[in-house]
Formats: sequence, structure tokens, C-alpha cells
Amino acid sequence: MTSGCINENLREEGPQPSISNVDVMSVPVDEGFELKVTVYVQNLKDSDTDSLSLKVKTKNPSTNLITAEHVENIGYLKSQTHSYKSMTFAVPESGAQVIETELFENEIIKDSHSTQVDLVEEITTPVPNVLLTDLVIETKKATNYGKDIIVDISPGILNQGEEVDKMILVITAISGPYTRYTGSTILSNVESGQRTRGSLQMTVPADEEYQFKIEVEANGNVLTSAQSGALIKLHDLKIDTPETYALIESGTPIEEPTEDSEEEQPAPGFGFVVTLVSTILALGFFKRKNKN
Repeated sequence: MTSGCINENLREEGPQPSISNVDVMSVPVDEGFELKVTVYVQNLKDSDTDSLSLKVKTKNPSTNLITAEHVENIGYLKSQTHSYKSMTFAVPESGAQVIETELFENEIIKDSHSTQVDLVEEITTPVPNVLLTDLVIETKKATNYGKDIIVDISPGILNQGEEVDKMILVITAISGPYTRYTGSTILSNVESGQRTRGSLQMTVPADEEYQFKIEVEANGNVLTSAQSGALIKLHDLKIDTPETYALIESGTPIEEPTEDSEEEQPAPGFGFVVTLVSTILALGFFKRKNKN
């Protein structure tokens, strides 16, 4: 018969409450991000736990500095059961973040979990409040002995947003990769929902073909831009006769003409065969006339 004390360090430790999984969702807000962290906890013991709590920290992995911290009490967990807790809090920084989750029982840490996420600001394409609807071109008169022509360029504008005190309309006539003629005019007090037209006169060479690019600016920002699709030859337009053209939003690909739309050419050698047959018939007619 022996007696003595039990060495507590040699006692086999039983199951402990633990973290089984962590889900992280992020939502961009005005300043930083809002994180929703859901922690799944399990109790595999044969008895209920004592009071449990969770601590969630976010860290910058390059500096190891804590960027946010949140603590939640989850109460006790019954034997052989699972539960989860969701918490939402703000994180001021974007980029890589380490999410550290710790589980405590009576303020003693029982388990921990760590994962890294990348918080990326959502890029959205804003819908312009100002739209360019169409383009009206009107040639006024020839000048410089017919070498140049004065043209009135008038794009249609629809303001779908709030009233704009001042818009700058920039129009560029493009006749080649290195040849551009640019002018601008100001539109004032364009009300919400208003349709209006800008108007700008330019003097350009008469015999060139042009593509017109239009930009609408306000407060130093380009609100919208568009361009005419087909090349426009001003010399072919009648004087003082407005012509309306469609505008294509900048960045939209312009379809090139397909081979099927090109004018069909005669098959190779077909013209030669027709010429040969005509020559033979002519010779036959000439010989018959001589016999007579």
C-alpha cells in the first residue's frame, strides 16, 4: 500500500471548448471597412462549460499593430453541443489584415484561430448624370478662297442629375492621328432634367474628313464624353442645312465593316472570257459580210 500526492502536471487534460471555424465578410463603407466575423464554437466535454467569451483582433501583418479589437460574451455552452457568435465592427485600413480570434473560459484562454484576408475597396463605374444625345453639324460658308469652311457644331445634352451652374463643352475635330482642331464654350445654369444644346463655330480645312469628339466638364472633372461614329466630309454638306449624327460613348468599340458588306467584285478572269467571246462574234460577223 502506497500513499502520496498526485502530480497535477501528469494529469491528462480532457477536451476543452474550442473554435471549430471562423467566417469573415467585409463591406466597404465611407471610411474603411465593416467586418462581420462569425465564430463557431464547440464543447466536446461531458459537462457544460463555464462562462465563455470571444476576443477578435485585426492586425497589420507588416507592422503587427492592432487595427481593431472587439470582445463578446457568449455565456455557457452545454455538453456536446455547438454554437456560433457573429460580431460586426469597423476596420479603418484596407489591404492585408490578420484576423485573430481567441476563446476564453472564465478569462482563461482555451483556443485561438488566425486567418489573413485582403480588404479591397470596391470599384464601381459611376453612371454619368450628364448624357450626350446627338450631334448636329451645319456648314455656314466657305472662306480662304474655298480652302477652309466655317462649321457650326451643336451636341445635344441631357442633365439627369442636379442643377449645374457651369459646364464647359470641349469639341475636337480630328482629321488624322496628328491633326486636331479644338474649341470650347460655356453652358450656364443647366437645370435638373433639362435638355439643351451647346453650340460652337470652328474654321477648319474644307476638303478633310473629320471625326468629332465631345467632352462635358464641370469643376475640373469630365462628366461624360462621346464621339461621332462615321467620318464626316464637310465639303459634301449643303450650306445652311443641318445634319444630325449619332454619338457613340467614349470607350465603346466601333464595328468595322465586314467582308460581306463590301461590294461584290466579278470573279477573276470573268471579264477576259466576256471580251474573248465578243471578239470571236465580231470576227464571224466580219467574215460573213465579206462573203456576201
